[in-house]
Amino acid sequence: MRIHNGYLVAIEGIDAVGKNTHSFMLVKRLKRKGVHATYMSFPDYETPIGKEITSFLSGKTAYPVELQHLLFAANRWEKLDELRSFLRAGEVLIVNRYTPSNLAYGKANGLDTGWLANLEKGLPSADLVVVLDASPQALVSRRPAGSKDAYEKSSALQTKAQKAYRSLAHRHGWKLIDADGPVGDVQAAVLKTVNKALEKDRGTTV
Repeated sequence: MRIHNGYLVAIEGIDAVGKNTHSFMLVKRLKRKGVHATYMSFPDYETPIGKEITSFLSGKTAYPVELQHLLFAANRWEKLDELRSFLRAGEVLIVNRYTPSNLAYGKANGLDTGWLANLEKGLPSADLVVVLDASPQALVSRRPAGSKDAYEKSSALQTKAQKAYRSLAHRHGWKLIDADGPVGDVQAAVLKTVNKALEKDRGTTV
């Protein structure tokens, strides 16, 4: 049940595909057009649970994959009040990774998507999910090896996650956008997709 008049857009995709870049660009564009827009990102590494996520992604702690995905979900529950506050204020909330990320990476890690979905049942649902789609091989040069976390270092996991995103997008109606091209072209496609959704769902044109 919808309890707010805001609009939540999840920007999704595998690591280094450009989620952060396009989330920021989208928020700036919306603000220039007079839309009240806010940026959020997950994981939020500054929270207590976020620090645990940092610990296992950096290799300092070894957790079973089930616990890893429990922590990813719990990290969003930590921010529930903030999410609700923005949405109740009518903000267009652009989120770099949201609940679909846990489904895709959890599926890639061999977990049941029903179990994963139940972990985040009760959180505000995304009104629009935009998946930036590019092959892991094409993204290797975008992030230096020394800055990669445990998930980013695993090319096998990234390949499985890309396949999971495509499968889930087909199942749930998420919007797939080719992210192999120049940043400007990709952002134009993102903006077109978001604009179409806002016009359809809220009567807002940007």
